[in-house]
Amino acid sequence: MAACDYVGMVSANKEENKMEKAGFTTTKSEFVNAPVINELPLTLECELTDVIGGSKIFGKIVNVSIDEKVLGEDGELSLEKFSPITYDTVHYGYYRLGERVGNAFKDGNALK
Repeated sequence: MAACDYVGMVSANKEENKMEKAGFTTTKSEFVNAPVINELPLTLECELTDVIGGSKIFGKIVNVSIDEKVLGEDGELSLEKFSPITYDTVHYGYYRLGERVGNAFKDGNALK
C-alpha cells in the first residue's frame, strides 16, 4: 500500500499516528499553522481567505518549498521530474498528473 493510500483511507480522528504510520515526518511551518510533510518534493502553504457555500474554499499561497530534484534546467518546476497526484472527491480516487498533451498558444494558432 502506498503512503498516500494509507493517509487517504485513515482518518486522523481515529488514528493518532497516521502520518508516522504512512512513513511521513513533519515540521511545523514557519508561515501557517500547519505541518509541512518533509518527504514531499513540493509544498504550497496557504492561508484561508474565504469559504463560499460551505464547499468553495479560497486561499492565498504564502510560501512555496520545492526540492531541487524536481526543477528543470531553467530552474522551474518540471512535470517531467515531478509527478503530482490529485484526489477526486466525487469518485474517491487518486490520479497522477503530468502528461503533456499540447502547447499553449502554438497549437491554437495552427488552427487559424
